[in-house]
Amino acid sequence: MSTANEHNVSCSWRDLRFVDEIQNSEIDLLDSLIATLAANCYFDDYLVIDELLDRVERLMSQRFAKEEEKMRRGCYPLLQAHANDHQLALRRFMGAHQLWKRDRDPIQIRRFLERDYCDWYAMHLHYHDNPAHRYSPVTIN
Repeated sequence: MSTANEHNVSCSWRDLRFVDEIQNSEIDLLDSLIATLAANCYFDDYLVIDELLDRVERLMSQRFAKEEEKMRRGCYPLLQAHANDHQLALRRFMGAHQLWKRDRDPIQIRRFLERDYCDWYAMHLHYHDNPAHRYSPVTIN
């Protein structure tokens, strides 16, 4: 998900465990998805992976909407930039999900999850979530 002009963070999902309970649930689901991808690389049974991708996508959409609504209620001044970053991630995740449905390439989707999406997540926490929490921890959490 990074471009040459963006910071390139190399992280793993377990590096991000300091976040809140909702985000930890999402990270647990992503860990499960990555483990399933690793275990099923050479099998034709992709139903579990399909379901996990669907669940991650739904959870992302719901979490982003709830977070943005809390920010809206709290009159967070950087809401639009924050929401734009959410939409960017969601579009990219949905694009990777569509590629998975078309190509059924476990290496490609795993690479996206472990590198691109994890890097986006770490950058989002640093540049968007942390400032939002500092602005108003009561309304954002």
